[in-house]
Amino acid sequence: MKKILYIFIAATIFIFNGCGDQKVDNPNIQNISSLTSEITVGKKIQNVTINDQFDKPISLTSKTKKIIFVFKKASGHTVRNFLDSKPDDYLANKNVAFIADISGMPSIIASMFAIPDLQKHKYPVMLIKDEDAAKKYKNEKYEDYITIVSLNNFRITSITLVSTAEQLEKILN
Repeated sequence: MKKILYIFIAATIFIFNGCGDQKVDNPNIQNISSLTSEITVGKKIQNVTINDQFDKPISLTSKTKKIIFVFKKASGHTVRNFLDSKPDDYLANKNVAFIADISGMPSIIASMFAIPDLQKHKYPVMLIKDEDAAKKYKNEKYEDYITIVSLNNFRITSITLVSTAEQLEKILN
C-alpha cells in the first residue's frame, strides 16, 4: 500500500511540476508596470491577510515595503535558499512579506510535504491556497519569475521580476 502511495505522489508531482525546474527565458532584472489588475504601479493594495505556514493570519501593514511573490516551485526554492542564508529576522527587519502560491498543488501533497517543509523555517511564508485568490496576484506570463512588489503606504511603486538570488538581494537592499 505504501508503495502505491509513493508512486501516486511521485506521479502527481511529475504531472503538476514537470520533471525539472522551469528556466526563465530572460535572466535579467525586469521592471513592469502591471502584473494583474490588482497589482499595478500606482494602485493601492488593500486588506491583504493571508495565513502563513502555521495557519496564522498575517496582514500587510503600512510598514510593509516589499512583497516577494513566488508562483512556481523553482522560484520558491531560490527564495527559500536565499532566506535560509540570512538571519531569522531578515524579512521583518526589511519590512518584507513573502507570499507563495501553492494553489495549484494537490492538497494532500501540500499538507503532507510542502507545508511541513515550510514549517521548518523561522521566517513567515504567507500561503495562497485558493486558485481564485491566486488570480489576483498571478500572471501566467511571469509566473516563473520571483516577483518583488515595492510599496509605500500600501501604494505600489514598482514591480520587479528577478530569477536569481543575487538579483533578489540587489532589489531587497
